Amino acid sequence: MYEDIKKLAESIGFEDCKEIKARLVPCDPTLRRFCEKNICGMYRSNYMCPPAEGSAETLVAQLHNYKDVLVFTKEYPCKDVTVLEEYIGAQLEHERRSQTLWRSMQKLDYSKKNARVLSAGGCHLCEVCGIKTGEPCRHPDTACPSVSGYCIEVAKLSEMLGINMQGEKGGVVLYCFVLVK
Repeated sequence: MYEDIKKLAESIGFEDCKEIKARLVPCDPTLRRFCEKNICGMYRSNYMCPPAEGSAETLVAQLHNYKDVLVFTKEYPCKDVTVLEEYIGAQLEHERRSQTLWRSMQKLDYSKKNARVLSAGGCHLCEVCGIKTGEPCRHPDTACPSVSGYCIEVAKLSEMLGINMQGEKGGVVLYCFVLVK
């Protein structure tokens, strides 16, 4: 199922895909506390991150109202995830790949009415997000919300789906979630 999306993802460079019923994706609204600590600097600073993205309970309910979730992964070179510059470089590349997937899906008549793409981290399309300047989102058709905002228990989901979070080449594995109705 969803062969069109899988082919797009593969052509864009995603390495693996697992499917799961959306209602089975483990989420925990208390994980929002990590966003609130604002370690990444995106909380209250980006339309695709909390709280602008929506309350934890609202986003979990939205996710579980989809039919299926395709979990795409990609391993990026990153010797030490604690070296912020190295990790951010991988995250930005992954974000661009996820946005490309979303734009490509829209050309196949997917829209926010029947699908959604979530990516690792917040959106970095604009040097300064419109939320900081009082403007609306400048790229509402391209921007992908943060996986973290949806309170997905990624470690538990990875275990359920048999995904190696460590990476087989010593890099960091990042996730792209495609929610489909």
